[in-house]
Amino acid sequence: MLIAVSRSRLRLLPADWKTAAIAVAISIAGVTALIVLLDCAVFRNHLPPSYVAFYTGPLMPRTLVLCLLAIAEEIRFRLLLMTVLALAAAALWRRTPPPWCFLLIIITAQFANVGASVLQDPTYATFRYLAVGGVWGWLYWRYGWVSALIGHATTHLLLDPLLFLGLR
Repeated sequence: MLIAVSRSRLRLLPADWKTAAIAVAISIAGVTALIVLLDCAVFRNHLPPSYVAFYTGPLMPRTLVLCLLAIAEEIRFRLLLMTVLALAAAALWRRTPPPWCFLLIIITAQFANVGASVLQDPTYATFRYLAVGGVWGWLYWRYGWVSALIGHATTHLLLDPLLFLGLR
C-alpha cells in the first residue's frame, strides 16, 4: 500500500511552497475570470433567476458559506475520491501512472461531483463546473491537496463580489 501511495504522486503539502503559491494565484485569477465571463457575458441570459438572485443577494454570510462548501468539496472529491482513484491506478499500473491517467482521474472525480449538471446543461456546466473543478484537481495533482483547498476556498473571496456586481 505504501508503494501505491508513493506511485500515486499525490501529496497533502506542496514540495515547493513558492511555486505552489504562484500556481494557486494564477488558478484563482483564471477561474474567477472564466466564471465572470461565462456568467456576466456569455451565458447571462441563460442563467436561472434563482441563480442570479443568489449571487446578487447579500455577500455575507453567502461568501463564507461558499468558502466552507468549497472546503467540503475538496475533502470529498479531491482528497477522498481522487486519492482513491489515484491509488487504484498506481496499484494497477504497478508503477507511476502516466499523465493522461491523472487527467482521467481528475475528470472522473469532478464528473462524480457535477455530472448531473453537465448532463442537464452540457455547454454551460462543462465550462462552469467540470473545467473549474478540473483546475482544483490539477492543483492537487501537481502541488498538493492544500494548494487545491486554498485555491478553491479563497476563490470565492474574489469571485462572489465580482458576480454580485456583474450580475446586477
